[in-house]
Amino acid sequence: MNTLPYSSLPPVPTEISTTNVLSRMIDGLGFRYRWATEDLTEENLQFRPVESSMSIQEVMVHIYDLAYSTNRIFGGEVEKDNSINQIRERTLQLITALSKRLLMMDDRQFESLVTKEARYPFWYWLNGPVADALTHVGQITSWRRMAGNPQPAGVDVFRGIKA
Repeated sequence: MNTLPYSSLPPVPTEISTTNVLSRMIDGLGFRYRWATEDLTEENLQFRPVESSMSIQEVMVHIYDLAYSTNRIFGGEVEKDNSINQIRERTLQLITALSKRLLMMDDRQFESLVTKEARYPFWYWLNGPVADALTHVGQITSWRRMAGNPQPAGVDVFRGIKA
């Protein structure tokens, strides 16, 4: 039995707030990452569409670094991991922890945390690491298809389920 988070998206928040919106974006990232990286082979991990690009494994490490730094900035305690399986699992755990922590904050607490801890305004974290991670998950999805191993059938990113 696979116990990794994001086999589906959690229920939608009941109200719109800064932290709920950001948490849902993070959940969407986690769901997409989970299924983009499911059942990758060693050959897939080494795949790169052109010599000058990163391999799928290198992209996964980059996404982990983005999750690691963003989680740390927004109040999380983390340790670095090394193996690709650890990196995949920890990336999902970091994304889950960040989303849950955001849901426990109201907008005032969030604003205080961002003002005190982050060197850059919140907006830079949104258009920087969060958007970057989503872009890279798309690369993994596309590259694994090019490598002959598309993500599992039935992944519905709109509804956040796998049928």
